[in-house]
Amino acid sequence: MPPLVAAESAVGLEAAPDTVCVGCSGCSHPSTCVLDPLALARLACELESEDLARSIANTYLRMLDSRLSRTETALESRDEVAAMDVLLSLRVSSCTVGLMRLESAVLCVIDAVRRGEAELARVRGARLAALAAAARSALRAHLDLAWSVQPG
Repeated sequence: MPPLVAAESAVGLEAAPDTVCVGCSGCSHPSTCVLDPLALARLACELESEDLARSIANTYLRMLDSRLSRTETALESRDEVAAMDVLLSLRVSSCTVGLMRLESAVLCVIDAVRRGEAELARVRGARLAALAAAARSALRAHLDLAWSVQPG
C-alpha cells in the first residue's frame, strides 16, 4: 500500500459530518473536517507520483503565509480584483491538498467580495489566519505521518 494511503489507514481518519462554515455568520458553505486525509492520495493517484503530490503540499505550505498576507492587503484596500485573484488561488490550492475547512471559509470570503460587501469580506478574511494555522498543522502532521509509514 502506498505511504499516503497507508497513513490514512494507520490513523483511521474519516471526514466529519457537514457543518455550517466555521467563523462565517450567515454562510451556508458546507464545512467538513480540517483535512480530508484522502485528498493527497487522490492527487498522487491522478499524478501517478507520491513525490509530486508531497511536493505540491509542501509548496502550498511555503506559499500559505504570502497568500494570507496578500488577501489581507487586498481586502483592507478594497481591491476586489486583487482579492479575487488571491482568494481563488487559495481556494483551489486548499482543496487540492485537502484542507476543506479553510477552503470553505475562503468561499465565504469570496461570496462577500462578489456581493460587494467589502466590510463583511474583510471581517471574514481576518478569520482566515486562525483557520490557516490549524490547517497548516493538520497538513504537516499528515505529511509527517505519510512519510513515516513504510509500504508493507
